[in-house]
Amino acid sequence: MVSMKKYVNVSLAILEEDFELAYAVLIDYNFIGMEELFDEIILSFAEEQWNDEIKNNLMQRINTILPNTKIIKEEIIEEKNWIEEWEKNVEPIKISDNIIITPAWKASDTSVKLKIIINPKMAFGTGQHATTKLMAKLVEKVAKPGQIWIDAGTGTGVLAIIAAKLGAEKVFAFDNDEWSYDNAADNANVNGVADKIEISLSGINEYDFPQVDCISANMFLNLIIHSLPKFYNSLKNNNGILLISGILIYDRDELVIKAAENNFKLIDELHEDEWCCFHFIAT
Repeated sequence: MVSMKKYVNVSLAILEEDFELAYAVLIDYNFIGMEELFDEIILSFAEEQWNDEIKNNLMQRINTILPNTKIIKEEIIEEKNWIEEWEKNVEPIKISDNIIITPAWKASDTSVKLKIIINPKMAFGTGQHATTKLMAKLVEKVAKPGQIWIDAGTGTGVLAIIAAKLGAEKVFAFDNDEWSYDNAADNANVNGVADKIEISLSGINEYDFPQVDCISANMFLNLIIHSLPKFYNSLKNNNGILLISGILIYDRDELVIKAAENNFKLIDELHEDEWCCFHFIAT
């Protein structure tokens, strides 16, 4: 009888606003999957790739920058159960009466005008997180045929795909994560919009922003604030639209004030749980 391959799921308690800092450390470790939850990151390792030496090294490094980080759970699981349970629990997400985000294996369960098929790698979701859902709602609201978009920190590419499906002439999407880059490209192909979406492997500091009509940026507060001048220069000629998500309600006022200082006028905002999403225009 062939033994089933085993994995270890390691759950780390990390504040969501610190995820970006954590990634700078975690990227050096040989995990094969990652899931983001509220104030928690779950890393999946092949059983032979997780031991006390690796565990102690990881925690020592991450605690130098995030001293409150701790391991709250280590769970050994078998390959068949892991994959089946993960797929079973990834459900279609209704954005509106017209848009649903769904993995391919659940696509036949839904019937709407705009079905966005997202086949995530183990590191990514299909719109379950409030920040993605809120942003998708605003993209649907503001997208018009013929627009040029930038999707900053594209992840699975879901926002870029929605914009393209709603008539965007071109979407420039980028992410500094190689898994995201590959996943976004795959999803653009699955949804038949690869010809409209140009995907780059780049960080926001290195990315050369072209002149566009709209920017979507689902990122952490510090990255957003640092990038506001870049966003404005890319949008100012067209009095363009800036959509921002990934902002906790506690940081709402700081973001709005900084945006105003960079010549952005607040038009609308949406809230879900502890998260905010904003619609600005460049003035």
